Amino acid sequence: MDRSFIVIVTGLSGSGKSTALKAIEDEGFFCMDNIPVDLIMKFIEVYDSASFDIPKVGIGIDVRAGAESFTKKAPWMVSLLRNMAADVHLIFLEASKENLLNRFKETRRRHPLSEIYPNLMDAIEAEMKIIAPVRDMADYIINTSEMNVHELQAKMKSIITAKDKSRDMYIEIRSFGFKKGIPVDADIVMDVRFLPNPYFVEALKDKTGSDEQVKEYLSQYESYQEFIGRFKDLIRSILPLYKKEGRSYLNIAFGCTGGRHRSVAVAEEVMKLIEEAGYNGKLVHRDIGSGGR
Repeated sequence: MDRSFIVIVTGLSGSGKSTALKAIEDEGFFCMDNIPVDLIMKFIEVYDSASFDIPKVGIGIDVRAGAESFTKKAPWMVSLLRNMAADVHLIFLEASKENLLNRFKETRRRHPLSEIYPNLMDAIEAEMKIIAPVRDMADYIINTSEMNVHELQAKMKSIITAKDKSRDMYIEIRSFGFKKGIPVDADIVMDVRFLPNPYFVEALKDKTGSDEQVKEYLSQYESYQEFIGRFKDLIRSILPLYKKEGRSYLNIAFGCTGGRHRSVAVAEEVMKLIEEAGYNGKLVHRDIGSGGR
């Protein structure tokens, strides 16, 4: 088992764990969902003695197998797996109380703790407390409040692909518009609304920061040049430090008013630096298809 690639998926009920595990399965993993914590040890015994070779394993655990058992044994089991295998990653999914409440109402499914807590909100809050110790151990915490099924699947696949390719840190550079909210999973948020706004130039209004005309417009300003230079120096200095601390995933988000011009141009410029530095990464323009400044 020491050479195995194991992904543990856990989190709050209704946050999308089954969808996440299916996405992992699509990446060639042998997956088991809703496995009782007590049975994971038995699985390890069978795995080590079996003649078949399954290098990539996905395990889904949560309170469906028993809240008391999860509280007492899940953190210990995660630590045990990390000591037995070289490549173990814990992914924790969560969502806001309001989103979870709405999802359960829409699907009309019972919460796993409903027998103990008949009130749905009480059950959600109780589960958050029960599962908190495992959340603290997670390599990735993904908030699915604003994600649809396809976005969650893409997120999971990007993490798995990055870890399968390399043990190096995976970096996502994202542009966004503040009027649609800050990305909930951003680690570093840079507000670039202080830069000159191409939206107010008639010839550039309907273009995006990906267009050369917009980039040329911004580049003519000393404030833009100075900012880009200093921010690149900052990124060059902190990325090795994140890597040294064992960071697996880093999300850097740039925001302007509408997410179409300034944030897009800056994100693309910083992405060049990420690629030149040899990091594995991805560029995402969240709001480039929307209107606004």
